[in-house]
Amino acid sequence: MAIALLAAWSPDARAGAWARGRGEAYAKASVSYLKAEEMFDDSGERRPLFDPALYERTRYAEHGSALYVEYGVFDALTLLGSLPLKLVEQDADGLSGAGGLHGEAFGLADIHLGARVPLHRGRWAAAIEPDLKVPLRGAPQTVSTAPTLSTGLIDFGAALCLGTSLPRLRGYGQGSVGYRIRAGRTAEEEYWDFEAGLEPARLLRVRFLYDGVHSERGLGGGGAAADAPVPGVGEQSFQRIAPTVAIALGGWNEVSVTWRRVFDGRSALRSSEWEVGFSFLGKVVPAPGL
Repeated sequence: MAIALLAAWSPDARAGAWARGRGEAYAKASVSYLKAEEMFDDSGERRPLFDPALYERTRYAEHGSALYVEYGVFDALTLLGSLPLKLVEQDADGLSGAGGLHGEAFGLADIHLGARVPLHRGRWAAAIEPDLKVPLRGAPQTVSTAPTLSTGLIDFGAALCLGTSLPRLRGYGQGSVGYRIRAGRTAEEEYWDFEAGLEPARLLRVRFLYDGVHSERGLGGGGAAADAPVPGVGEQSFQRIAPTVAIALGGWNEVSVTWRRVFDGRSALRSSEWEVGFSFLGKVVPAPGL
């Protein structure tokens, strides 16, 4: 029972220690809204998104939707994929006669493809999870008021994931540590996450995720000159918390509400994000045998 709950609750491509069974699929469709009015600069200090001598009332916002899918090709291999669609806006009012700033971008961001290979199964689980980020658009313009949706470069990462069930609490704990190699001159990064979840009452599930990324800004990296930092495009360090409350809908399906907050970082947005998601877990088209 506990292992089944663990498998159903894996919320993120980087956080799964449990592989899917052959022919089993997990899918999560979500909509989200992210907003930031401040950022952490290169030294970790809070400041406005744009030069305060030129702009006031700065704002960055993302309206997003995403589909994340896992599929068990066979017991020793689970395939992963994620595709986000975003509308991104950034605004600032000009000071001392300077014009204001407004830019927006809409489209598909980078697609993530990956796999989960189990190393150990049972009361505790271990897996290796490589993933590939494939850009669906070219590199951003050097100077532009439009926000950046992608670096335009392919990235490769790999993580070691560990997890254990907590049957007496009807819950679990898991974590992962990984390293990402980025193409071009964009700095490479280390990433990690730790997550715990439990079922305190029938149909009610709660989870808490702490994750982070460490990356050093290079001389040739970063977004366009007028851009605020954009989540996920690299050369940002941050620490984030994400509590979730979910309601089971029968079987292993659920509706969830997640709040994410970046509370520390460098060259990163000090953002707050809300997400509503619907998750499905079950057998689908049988996977082919080998």
